[in-house]
Amino acid sequence: MTAPSLPNLKRAVILRLDAVAREHRLGHQDAYANRYIMRSGHDAPVELMFEKDLATAPYLCVLASQVSSISAGTIPSQYYPKDDLYKVPAKNGGMQYGRHSALEDMMWLGKADLVRFTLRDIADLEHVLSVLMQARRVAT
Repeated sequence: MTAPSLPNLKRAVILRLDAVAREHRLGHQDAYANRYIMRSGHDAPVELMFEKDLATAPYLCVLASQVSSISAGTIPSQYYPKDDLYKVPAKNGGMQYGRHSALEDMMWLGKADLVRFTLRDIADLEHVLSVLMQARRVAT
């Protein structure tokens, strides 16, 4: 079986995310990323951000705590701790956010530990979604 082309994979991922989640209140970016919100089977809020820009790999960002049951190496991924935010100087003298701009204002993903999966095919997306559907509400 051959891997799908990048444009075809990105289109398929967007179609699937559109079917299972709704557009985030912040909306989608025109060219770079789609932001989504959904509820797990246990009514936990789940935020997702998918990089749709054809200049990048098919990256899907989710809360690290909601996908901790996915074994390392199952799907290519990178962990991004919240402690690494705002560590690089910005041109204006402040500190730079340090992640994709679509994430910064998202309620849960913006300032939390997250995992960025590199989706190889729709099966990878389905695996992540099945785990996210098991996410439990966190007491606040």
